[in-house]
Amino acid sequence: MDGNAQREGANNGKRLTVTMELDTLDCPICFEPLKPPIFQCSVGHFLCSSCRSKYLDNKCHICSARTTFTRCFGMEHVVQSVKVPCTNAMYGCTKYVTYYQKVEHEKACAPWVCAAWGCFCPVPSCTFLGPTDSLVYHLTTDHEIPSTTLPDSDTVSLQLQLGLHVLECNRTDYFFLLKMSLVATGHAISIICVQPSTTEPKFTCNMNYDCSATGFCESSSCHIRSSSLYDGFPEGFDLILPKGKIPDDRNGILLGITIHQALSVSRASLQGKGPTPAPQGKVIAFALQRKLRIHCSDS
Repeated sequence: MDGNAQREGANNGKRLTVTMELDTLDCPICFEPLKPPIFQCSVGHFLCSSCRSKYLDNKCHICSARTTFTRCFGMEHVVQSVKVPCTNAMYGCTKYVTYYQKVEHEKACAPWVCAAWGCFCPVPSCTFLGPTDSLVYHLTTDHEIPSTTLPDSDTVSLQLQLGLHVLECNRTDYFFLLKMSLVATGHAISIICVQPSTTEPKFTCNMNYDCSATGFCESSSCHIRSSSLYDGFPEGFDLILPKGKIPDDRNGILLGITIHQALSVSRASLQGKGPTPAPQGKVIAFALQRKLRIHCSDS
């Protein structure tokens, strides 16, 4: 045991914060944490009850002395009083548990238990979890996902390719993430608001696509779903561009996006997949914004 010990206050009586080698609290035979009942030989060498049952010849495993194993109530009191932080403390878990119960606690305590602290990386097999500003940096740097900044006007045009696209804003507690994927009927586009605590949608989004090369135009108005990305990118889509209507352009498609504060959201409107109607007050504004459609090049 380290000599460093700090008294935590008079109200705590004899409670101390100490530094200890953890193997002191482990059975020297199976190396599992010691927990009551704990036994000792006549010299004082410990072993757990499971290993005790294997030594029926009453011979100490350390000193080899013939002995009678007896309960060590003093050591049981020690192990019951040793509290350690959960390994998921960095993800927000504030629990301190008895050392020999640590493994059992952590089987039930995953980072998502404290998902209010951060968000997850949606890239398969990536285990990153962190605050939204760190996740933006992680996505754009480690995964090289393209990014566009949403201006103060809340209207932006972006070059969207298959996969993910980060849409940053002037806030650090959330950002927007777009995804375009190929489905049986064409190109499916989705947008979500990434934030630690999943709440009712706070924003609506107007998407519009207009291509002079094919003469095809499409638009959609939807509520933006919120997610911490614990289960990956949510299923469903907010705009679909049918097959044969999109030019074969390796640079992606030009898409116009406008984001508004949502007026109100009904749970019933969120139950189905596909585009979700925006509040009526936004329909006129969206009609005017159609004049700002982005035209793709003829190439």
